[in-house]
Amino acid sequence: MALTLINEPNEVSRRLLAGMLTRLGHQPLLLTMPTLERALNADLFIVEPKASDGKMLTQAAHIANPSLPMICASVSIPPWELCELGVVFAASLIMPFTLGQLQAAIELASHAQAA
Repeated sequence: MALTLINEPNEVSRRLLAGMLTRLGHQPLLLTMPTLERALNADLFIVEPKASDGKMLTQAAHIANPSLPMICASVSIPPWELCELGVVFAASLIMPFTLGQLQAAIELASHAQAA
């Protein structure tokens, strides 16, 4: 079971994403500043960078674990500011997305980490 960090501000979307991840065999964990140390041991980070703390947590997770694969799951494309900070997303999903699309993004992220 892979520890997958989630940063999603919408409660309904967060629960749905956590359920999808559980169905795919992952252990979802909401990433907040108090749980940031878990980023060191995480296998994946799925982030909504447009969340109020999204950019900050993305940058902090990247600094804590530069090899942590990240997936952008948002209603729009990732903000360019994160590229300037050295953050590279292994995959991007535009909401709403299907279980199959999430699984494909996770596979891309795992291949990116192995490369």
